[in-house]
Amino acid sequence: MTLTEQPAICSRPFEWFEVHPDGSAFLCCPAWLKRPAGNLLRQSVEQIWNGPIAREIRKSILNGSFHNCSQSRCPHLLNRTTPVCHPDQLVDPVVQEAVSASRSRLTYRPRQLNLCFDQSCNLACPSCRTQPQLASGKELELAQQLSRIVQTELLPYARSVTLSGFGDPFGSSTYLALLKKLNRRDFPRLQHVRLHTNGQLLTKQMWQSLPDLQSLISEIEISIDAATAETYRINRPGASFSRLLENLEFLSTKDIKLTLSMVIQANNWREAPQLFELAQRFDASIYLSQLVNWGTFSREDYLQRAVHSTGHPQHQNLVKLLVELSAKKQLIFSNLPFLNDAQ
Repeated sequence: MTLTEQPAICSRPFEWFEVHPDGSAFLCCPAWLKRPAGNLLRQSVEQIWNGPIAREIRKSILNGSFHNCSQSRCPHLLNRTTPVCHPDQLVDPVVQEAVSASRSRLTYRPRQLNLCFDQSCNLACPSCRTQPQLASGKELELAQQLSRIVQTELLPYARSVTLSGFGDPFGSSTYLALLKKLNRRDFPRLQHVRLHTNGQLLTKQMWQSLPDLQSLISEIEISIDAATAETYRINRPGASFSRLLENLEFLSTKDIKLTLSMVIQANNWREAPQLFELAQRFDASIYLSQLVNWGTFSREDYLQRAVHSTGHPQHQNLVKLLVELSAKKQLIFSNLPFLNDAQ
């Protein structure tokens, strides 16, 4: 059954605003919806949020075509998980009212922010980048400019913030300065802060240095791409597996949702059972995803690594292992579409 045959919508373009280093603004993850709605360095929030591209994207959701979306990559379209749902299942009453009224022009500002405007990171992981990147010069100026726009034009209206889909929130001076400003007094509408990090710098000391932020943090996703020290050393060059475990041990004592994520590839898929053991040890959830080539691999190298691809020689073995684990543990959440067909 296709999306057009089901009474389903996606709430993301009605609430989501994602900012990238060049100022591009997206209404969803660009890996799943490639069209930017505008540019925050050249347009106002209103011009982007209710501009022609944003309205056209929302219309494609309301009419059920989803023609802007990648149905092969988006885990929510693949698995029918939130934010893809029946309109009656929408939790946010403001978004539900807009969807019920079939509005493409919205009277409210973005409810969820995904901040990806600084590439700075303390690591250079092969699946993401070819060398360490730390914003400086013009790049740093742009990141700081975007941070100021976010703080004045977007954060006062947002209910949740995710940091970061690009770079590391603790490896970026711009992100860290922003995190230190987040509190319930100055941003009373803000309810949730979700952190996506490699976890190396999120120590007990770092946590204690952010007292105003702590009560806002609802989820921390730690991207580890390995479950053993040997593979971690390859996929997280320069990082310490023992420090990762120490930080996870500390974070597991906090009242937050903890998620361990792994980009499945040829050198780590066999470690899925150990990943489940780590998740149980730290009372964490698991997120598995496809390997995406962000320009860091040659085509030949990527195809050798992309075990999620049906043409890979180890693909069927991967499917068998993950199906067995998901049936036994019932913990897996993934954008690996073959799992739906295999179960």
